[in-house]
Amino acid sequence: MGIILIGAITALFSYAYVEWVKPTFNAGGNYTVVLVLICFLLGIMMATIVANVIDSGVATTFVALAEDPEALRRTKPELYQRIVQTWPQIAVGV
Repeated sequence: MGIILIGAITALFSYAYVEWVKPTFNAGGNYTVVLVLICFLLGIMMATIVANVIDSGVATTFVALAEDPEALRRTKPELYQRIVQTWPQIAVGV
């Protein structure tokens, strides 16, 4: 939903730009719908890229935690303690 919201906000800004600035390439208003649609899709694509980077980082952290929780405890003790407080079963055997 957040990605679609970002696409909609991008489309809204592009519509506002076309209506207020009135660029010469869109003098008759023939390309307004096309421009808004293109900006909507570009906003979705950019938000998807950012979301995928964040998702990959989260997945990597949990895979590393599952394989070797001791390494996380040694390198990032604050993060490890917050995770153990939330999910105490992770600390079993460590």
